[in-house]
Amino acid sequence: MKIDKPREIPPEKRMVFYEFFLEKKTEGRYWKIENAMVCRIQTILITIILVSGQLLWAVSPDQINLGILIGENKINLKFINICVSNLAPILDESAAGTSDKNPPNNTKAEAGVAVTPDVPGKEELYKKLGALPSYASLKKANQSDFNGNMLYFQSNYSLSFKNLRAAQEEMKNLYQSTHEQYLQNSRVLLEYASPLIVRSNDKIAQHLLRLGFRDLKNSEDHFTIAYNSSPYQFRYKLLLHGEGIKIARRARKFALLAMIASKTPAEDKPEYQFVNLDDIRAAVEKENTSDYEKIRNTLINYIDNGLLQRKIVPPGEAKERPIDVLEVHDDNYSIITSGRISLMDVSNEEIRADNMIQKETLPPIPAKNQN
Repeated sequence: MKIDKPREIPPEKRMVFYEFFLEKKTEGRYWKIENAMVCRIQTILITIILVSGQLLWAVSPDQINLGILIGENKINLKFINICVSNLAPILDESAAGTSDKNPPNNTKAEAGVAVTPDVPGKEELYKKLGALPSYASLKKANQSDFNGNMLYFQSNYSLSFKNLRAAQEEMKNLYQSTHEQYLQNSRVLLEYASPLIVRSNDKIAQHLLRLGFRDLKNSEDHFTIAYNSSPYQFRYKLLLHGEGIKIARRARKFALLAMIASKTPAEDKPEYQFVNLDDIRAAVEKENTSDYEKIRNTLINYIDNGLLQRKIVPPGEAKERPIDVLEVHDDNYSIITSGRISLMDVSNEEIRADNMIQKETLPPIPAKNQN
């Protein structure tokens, strides 16, 4: 029995077959690599969207989401009211002269609890407030928020959403301008405290100053991110500016503590004092004063003794309103300081209940032609 030998492929056809096989194999490998890269990019994008949270999602005008939006606007208005009220000029001259000796209008360090002093002449007060851009913006945001709340209770969710969004848009501009002023004040305080601390060569004061500049840079980063974000992401901008203002307040706290530490002798600092266990127990039992009162009393003591200046003028800008150290300390603890009034309370008196957007009505029925 003869066994046929396998047919030999000519060399020309053999090379063509090898080239065709290698080409198909290479194309399949490239296709697999490109497909894997596309899938990986899609996975990364989906992860970023999910991690970013609810701030990137649009809010639909239904009852649940509008309730959340109303709560956020209430918190944002309450927070910015303290900032804007303290940045406004003094309107109660009688209380301004004793603010360094007496506690401020709000003696408790609680946010949003303020006592409006009796300011004579409401017309004169409204005239002064009308010249403040911050009050006009706060009043407009408060009016839009009020309209949104009223329409929400009437179950008109579409118009309520428009008014609440308009309030957020106005608050976004107010938050941005307020954040910018806080950054300027924080930088002025830190630059003013730098020469004092460098000359004192105090390690604790230098560390506090370093922390202050760190928070200032962090607050500036928040401002930059909020400024460069989408112009219609109001909730995201409000969140960033609000956190930036809080961080700027912390930077000012470090600046004040650094100035106090630079003027305090080493033997008077608790870190260098010799204490025993009985002294620590007695100090814990007698500890009734808050940190706000401790720092305030120390600032008043150092100002009276000439160790610190109460008014700090920005360098190169002598015509600008000087920064009051005690007023900055009150604002750091979310307290409306003496001589100021709550602008939110004043704007509540000017809210117009008839300023709501008119509801859409059906057109009138045309009269029948009489033949």
